[in-house]
Amino acid sequence: MDLVKLADAIAKKIARKVRSEDVAKFGEYIGMGADGTETVYIDKVAEDIAIKMVGEKANVLSEEAGFIDNGKKYTLVIDPIDGTKNAMNGIPFYGVSIAIGKERLSDVEYGIVINIPTGDIYKAKKGNGAFLNERKMKVEDKPVYCLSLGKSGNEKTWKMASQNTIRAMGAASLEMCLVASGAASLYFMPRDVLRVTDLAASSLIVREAGGFVYDAHGSPLDMPLNLEKRSGVIAASNPKIVGELI
Repeated sequence: MDLVKLADAIAKKIARKVRSEDVAKFGEYIGMGADGTETVYIDKVAEDIAIKMVGEKANVLSEEAGFIDNGKKYTLVIDPIDGTKNAMNGIPFYGVSIAIGKERLSDVEYGIVINIPTGDIYKAKKGNGAFLNERKMKVEDKPVYCLSLGKSGNEKTWKMASQNTIRAMGAASLEMCLVASGAASLYFMPRDVLRVTDLAASSLIVREAGGFVYDAHGSPLDMPLNLEKRSGVIAASNPKIVGELI
């Protein structure tokens, strides 16, 4: 099985398993992840599937387990559950994200993101476009912005919230995929809180759909494939929107 097929198989198996689980157990505390955040039951269930299926076929970078060096050329960058708080609270907007890369975000070659409750599958291979449920996607300019508000927001996001049609969904990879699909024109996380596991697959998907991905300061987003670096992100249908933010 090549790595693209493996990534797809892992993502689909995680989605099936999570849909079969008792929602009441999702938030049970398991321990502390390698990224310094609490690991809950649903994260652990999803990650265990991924690590077992990868075996020694590739290196693994995941929020809970950290970096597993199997001495391979490629690394699977995995966010087993993006939007854990949504899952824990019964909000049907959370997913699994897997990317295939080497050392940096810029060399990621493949990404898949699945919205677990809906079953929608977003994927992209570098140089071959982006697809939603096997239909090619393209960004569109629409007056709908996905913003991070609350503690993750700042004065810029609050100002935009007062002037535009806003959605705050709580799952970065899926919100970026909404930009790729043309459902929204912007996703903006102004604070440097996101890890590459949150962004690796969806950054490629947005770019392959014709969109643009920057850090919160307006530079093209690039990060090493590790859990140390954190970043904000702007995913936009066109560069003009970025001018409103920086």
